[in-house]
Amino acid sequence: MENDKIREKIEELKDLLIYYIRNFYNDDIISEKERIEIDLTEIYKFGLIDFVEFIHEHPKEGLKFIEECYRKAYYSLKNEYPKCIITIKNLPEIFKKVRHKNRLLTISDIKSHTIGKLVEFEGIVVTATKIKTVLKKATFICSKCGKKITINIDNPFEPFEEPSCECGGNDLVLIDNECEYMDFQEIKVQQPLDLMDDPEEPPKYITVFLENSPGIYCGRVKITGIPIKIQKNKKVPIYDIYIKGINCEVLDDEIEMELSREDIKKIEKISKLPNVVDLLADRLIPEIKGHEVVKKAVFLQQIKGVKKGNKRADIHILLITDPGIGKTVILRRIAELPGNLYGSVTTASGVGLTAAVVREKTEIGDDTWVIKPGLLVKANKGTACIDELTVNKDLQSYVLEAMESQTIHISKGGITAKLPAECAILAACNPRWGRFDPNISVAEQINIPAPLLSRFDLIFPIRDEPDRAKDKEIAEHIIDIHRAHLDKEVNKKVGLEYIEVDGIKIDTEFIIKYIAYARQKKPVISEEAKKLLINYYLNMRKGTIQVTARQLEAAIRLAEAHAKAKLKDVVDEEDAKEAINIITECLKQIAYDPDTGQFDIDKITGVSKKDRDKMMVVYEIIKKLAEKKDDGLALHEDVIELCEKEGIDEEEAERIIKKLIKNGDIDEPKPGKYRLM
Repeated sequence: MENDKIREKIEELKDLLIYYIRNFYNDDIISEKERIEIDLTEIYKFGLIDFVEFIHEHPKEGLKFIEECYRKAYYSLKNEYPKCIITIKNLPEIFKKVRHKNRLLTISDIKSHTIGKLVEFEGIVVTATKIKTVLKKATFICSKCGKKITINIDNPFEPFEEPSCECGGNDLVLIDNECEYMDFQEIKVQQPLDLMDDPEEPPKYITVFLENSPGIYCGRVKITGIPIKIQKNKKVPIYDIYIKGINCEVLDDEIEMELSREDIKKIEKISKLPNVVDLLADRLIPEIKGHEVVKKAVFLQQIKGVKKGNKRADIHILLITDPGIGKTVILRRIAELPGNLYGSVTTASGVGLTAAVVREKTEIGDDTWVIKPGLLVKANKGTACIDELTVNKDLQSYVLEAMESQTIHISKGGITAKLPAECAILAACNPRWGRFDPNISVAEQINIPAPLLSRFDLIFPIRDEPDRAKDKEIAEHIIDIHRAHLDKEVNKKVGLEYIEVDGIKIDTEFIIKYIAYARQKKPVISEEAKKLLINYYLNMRKGTIQVTARQLEAAIRLAEAHAKAKLKDVVDEEDAKEAINIITECLKQIAYDPDTGQFDIDKITGVSKKDRDKMMVVYEIIKKLAEKKDDGLALHEDVIELCEKEGIDEEEAERIIKKLIKNGDIDEPKPGKYRLM
């Protein structure tokens, strides 16, 4: 009886809803869009509160009501009925709140009490099938009496029994041209870590049967749908819950925070501090003592540069650390920020980092090809924190495209897709021989191909060098961190959870809000900053070829990020200087040649110019000696003798000979005898 009264009330709203559609969707109707998404929040604000309540409790009937009203509104304007898909989105927040909890509904909240109601939640796509066709309305004809029978298939994701005819005939034939079909896709989504009460808990998943799917293969999505129950075992009354997806919206994965006026006031006040970047960078990773430049670079990485056309705004950073420095602590801390993800190469293959197309049995029972987005795709718009990046050769082809073009192309099993991988990369690894040696090129110390290595904007070796004063500070800090977890007074003294500056509490939540607010800025490079960056680039290119345009691009991104961090609208000289200082500090550790007093980028990805010149000298010596011998072999002692005359001592000559053999330039067919290859 009560439901009848509600339906009567809803019928009274029909004319008002038609009026709303005619006025607010007039452009969509005229342009004849193929897909119309009715915004429920806007309807709610318009005053149709009772209708939104009705569609929340009775979504199937509410959808039919919306379709009917849209068809009438369309007919009144075009004098014909529409052929478009009509769906809904954006459920008002009041209907997404979880009872007795001050938060929005998540995958873990979808239980028996939500079945049959309209829900809306966010998730990250972990698998997706290709687009399929599903039967929605079936028309049969009885071969015995010729009667037509039409049935609506409310839940096409369960097997249905064919109807029988009144005449007793069981031989019914499907009339294909009188049936209605619908595009359908099965996707599995995972609850985002930032929406979980405890990120250490096992991830929550749910399968979505997406009706009229436009083709969703990856990313963070907002699903509007109806929880349905499906009985897998017909012998026991136990059901699995799935989502009948009405609409799926791909989110941009940017940090989205509800910032109040008070939040913005606090953020703008802190931004006026001269040392705001250093302060927030230190508070971002409070567990690690020292390494200020690295912390600042990582903080600026979270804010990003300015996206312009095909120019990436993301900053890629590689940390090469001696054992026990705390690289995993840094990566896991950054991965806690919304939109960021953590992964280790020890537990993920190349395709596990990018994307894979594999055969898998779906919930509807067929064995089909599905896309499995990897870490770089899932972290789109965020930061992919990759630990233990001592990778195999296969990773070069997988990750190189993602780092440069920020997309991943896949084509397999009838699925062709271009997946977005617009994320920053914060990677870390240990040197091959345990400790980083500044006298040996980076490429020789880590198992990362040179083309991939060159895509990193910043490479920081973090070395464990004994220093009594620093070691004492680090030891005290580590012990205080342990004490702070158990003692509130020590916690406050150390400032593990927060510190107060000018009466403002600086904690993780504040930093997240600060980053979200700063990312909205789009500062333009000033003439002064432009001159400074150009002079830096020209000075670094003096003499032999030193730095490349990639270092200039990195400096621009860092300068823009620094300006955004200080909430500026213009990149000024201060920002350009900070970017140059960070790049210079980085190059000092990985590309500085003490003999020439210059930077040599080749020292990072392979052989420095100085080493290359010496290799050419040794190669020519072996060539000349081999040509004089009948057997074409140069003796080891003769090579060493001539090398010493050229100013190359025996130890260095031995090292260069080994490198020439490794590179395939020379061969050692007999012990102590060399020939050209």
